[in-house]
Amino acid sequence: MQIERAENILIVEDDILYMNLIKKELEKMGYNKIKSFSTGEEVIKNLDFKPDIALLDYFLEKDLTGMDVMKIIKKRYPDMQVIFLTGSDDVNIAVDTMRNGAYDYIVKGDTAFIRIRHLLNKISEENNRKSKSRSIIRFQIIVIISIILISILGILYFHYFVY
Repeated sequence: MQIERAENILIVEDDILYMNLIKKELEKMGYNKIKSFSTGEEVIKNLDFKPDIALLDYFLEKDLTGMDVMKIIKKRYPDMQVIFLTGSDDVNIAVDTMRNGAYDYIVKGDTAFIRIRHLLNKISEENNRKSKSRSIIRFQIIVIISIILISILGILYFHYFVY
């Protein structure tokens, strides 16, 4: 049985064949909220989607680079995780992308889809932990506020009805 994934995935890849391969792989993994674009300009015009994770080609052929796209999207959605895809095995590019806020950097090749699968699972697990942590914090806040309100009501009761 396949698990349906809740994350919105954004793919920006100028090689249409490779983009479709990525999309098929994501669908096999249970992702069904996927938007794909072949240019940076196109994705910037369609950001109502609110992506949780973006798979960006570093070397886009037409207008904006993958780095430009990431910076623009991250201003609007700072919690979005970006995984760069590229044919270049340049360490300087990898370091630069990570320095600028990318989650990771994958070189296209034989193991790229395995790495994508691994990273998406890792991001999902991290998001689940963050969500659980936020739920626990909300619960603790509610308990503390309840205790304070009960204490205030108890003080008021004794002040006005007992004395």
